[in-house]
Amino acid sequence: MSRFLAFAVVALAPLPLGSTDQIWICIWCVLTAASLVTADLDGVARDDVRLLMPLLATLAVVAAVIVAQEWRDPPFGLGSPLWQTGSKWLGSPSSSRVSTTVNGPWLSAGYTLLLAMVLVRAFVISTDASSARRLLLLLAWVGCAYAVYGILAEIGDPNGLLSRRKEAYLGYATGTFVNRNTAAVFWGSSAVLFLVPLLRFAHRRERPEAPSPRLLDRIAFYSSSPAALGVGFAVCLTATAMTGSRAGLLLSICAFLLACALYLAPLPLGKLRRWGLAAGTAVVALLILQLVGGTVAGRIGAYGLIDEQRFNAYQRSIAMIRDYPLLGIGWGNFESTFPAYRTAELGSLGIWDRAHSTPLELAAELGLPTAALIVACCLWYVYLLLRSSLRRKRDRYIPIVGVSVAALGLIHSGIDFSLQIPGFGIFFAAIAGCGLAQSLPSELRKERGKFE
Repeated sequence: MSRFLAFAVVALAPLPLGSTDQIWICIWCVLTAASLVTADLDGVARDDVRLLMPLLATLAVVAAVIVAQEWRDPPFGLGSPLWQTGSKWLGSPSSSRVSTTVNGPWLSAGYTLLLAMVLVRAFVISTDASSARRLLLLLAWVGCAYAVYGILAEIGDPNGLLSRRKEAYLGYATGTFVNRNTAAVFWGSSAVLFLVPLLRFAHRRERPEAPSPRLLDRIAFYSSSPAALGVGFAVCLTATAMTGSRAGLLLSICAFLLACALYLAPLPLGKLRRWGLAAGTAVVALLILQLVGGTVAGRIGAYGLIDEQRFNAYQRSIAMIRDYPLLGIGWGNFESTFPAYRTAELGSLGIWDRAHSTPLELAAELGLPTAALIVACCLWYVYLLLRSSLRRKRDRYIPIVGVSVAALGLIHSGIDFSLQIPGFGIFFAAIAGCGLAQSLPSELRKERGKFE
């Protein structure tokens, strides 16, 4: 039951329009917490706990910053001058605080807690290699199912979005997401989940053993066959291209190249064969872009790679960081604070509720020191995944999947907000947790349950 709850959260999170409403974050938090509390910890060793310590320490620092942001009448004049301005205009005294809103930081903390719990739960499940393989296979087909829906929905009702009508991105596939860029990264990550096991099969050419009579074993056997993996990859790639997302498709192809390079790097290949494979992989990537990326190529030709308005928003976010470098404006307060920094170049159309760059938004809302700590924590885990991708002997494809999806999600979030959408963020955290669990050598888990 504990694992079923975890699988349900990851599988269903993209469904209700990416779970962006606060109620869905609360529901997934409750279910994930219940799954964690009832989890079997027999497979967790001391080294697993040590590996998670940077995450837990970062969460503790973020919690301390939130408390400081919500502190009434903070010392050293750290309170936002907006409270004094409001008090002056209203003609009545009011308490000052760092946060520009009263409840913004507390409400924003829930999603971060959810991501951390999902990562830890996936980590605990994946301390066993066979469970890690099953989890990645499940995630791959979950992504494929949403890709099939996205393709069929775009063909059958291009202006529909589940039970409502699309207000933007008409003519492009978004699946159950409102934003096509998030959908593109979600399906691109799903394609990576199919591609790397397919590479593994092509390299080893192993004939899998016949499955047991159990229904679940037979489903796992046939869904992990080369033909099934190839179909899943093609479906997810097609859905990614149908979003028309420039960065989404280009970064997905880069993630494919990274996965191929990491898989081939440690293999004992001759220099000529290695260069031949590298050239062939690059040609295949160009063919993929040519065959399925016509819409994206057209948008690049029409608009280029740089969005002028987004670049202006980045400049305004940097101005916000300059004004509040230490503790920021309060977590979750970007939307309410940005209008004061909005310039004429951005026009009057639309609401900028996000910075379209997660690192910049973190620095604006939490301050530079905390944002730098979060980025450092992420880079540390990417390094662990990368190192394991090159050194691990067995099941090396699992950390390769982890680092490829991590690179795709983190780089895209540097120029957009895909990781800030729970439907993709939960999916991403589950893959990262799975990869991190298998980044440790198997020998370290010979003595199990020694962390107590």
